Amino acid sequence: MAPKPPGWLAPPRRSRGGSRCAWRLERCDSLKGPDLIYDALEQVLQGLTLGSMYAMVAAGLALMLGVARLINFAHGEFFMLGAYVFWLGYSELGLPYPVAALLAPAVMVVFGVVYQRTVIRAILPRSWHVQLIATLATSIVLTNLAIIVLGTQPKEVPTALSSRILDVGGFRMAWQRLLVLVCSLIVFWGLHRFVARTRTGRAMRAISQNREACAVVGVDVQRVTMVTFALSSALAALAAALVSPLFNIFPDMGTALTLKAFAAVVAGGFGYVNGAIAASFLIGLTEALAGSYVSYAYKDAIAFLIMIAVLLWRPQGLFGRRIGI
Repeated sequence: MAPKPPGWLAPPRRSRGGSRCAWRLERCDSLKGPDLIYDALEQVLQGLTLGSMYAMVAAGLALMLGVARLINFAHGEFFMLGAYVFWLGYSELGLPYPVAALLAPAVMVVFGVVYQRTVIRAILPRSWHVQLIATLATSIVLTNLAIIVLGTQPKEVPTALSSRILDVGGFRMAWQRLLVLVCSLIVFWGLHRFVARTRTGRAMRAISQNREACAVVGVDVQRVTMVTFALSSALAALAAALVSPLFNIFPDMGTALTLKAFAAVVAGGFGYVNGAIAASFLIGLTEALAGSYVSYAYKDAIAFLIMIAVLLWRPQGLFGRRIGI
């Protein structure tokens, strides 16, 4: 099977010599009535899939920001590593899909703990300049290590669900996309319950509001921070395991994802997890619709346009939360 073009979304082909919008005009002319509605629904489904991926990554980034007061610019590389672990388990070791999908977050939990105990613990008391440089350096190192060890050729991980199509009255969707949506909803529900109901979750919320006071009253800040990084790493890896059958895997895939997740965190309310999740779905839907009906070339700018618009209109974020996760 020929490899898909690098990137998460392959643009529709257009005829040689045509304008950049020729393929869109031909497509809109050929789609009428129900077909036009089905096409719009497919783009909405694509946007929800992207939003689910962005939301799981952004939720982890918001947790790190809320608890550790640190922006981890290597977080997209956690997604990339999780995708490669899933590819190794499913394609190379021949593990069943559920086992390989659980292997990725399990490995990344260990990686997240090691990362927190080595890099983060050393830079957390330092200034934001040191934190920025250290996390960016980690991102560059991880990307280049992936290139050296695994090469630059994009990897494909097709599964039975990614090739099976659900046809409902003419509306077609891959079962894998449905799995992504269902699993993401379950993950967000579980994350909400964990943060709201468990002792560790309540400690995370308390630390996000007043770190110094928690240390004074005996909360183990280092342990809670370690759990936060482990949980955030698992969320990124799980997102990778869910969407890798739909998209290509390549070493620098985490760079743009980090920036889009950061835009979602800012737009949703700095460090507010639910706001980051909602903003991620907004970015995913807008990106898919704009990429299909406006211009695919500018789709990666959508997240930053939304972030800028939110900062101009509502600097504290869409949900107006200033303190806490």
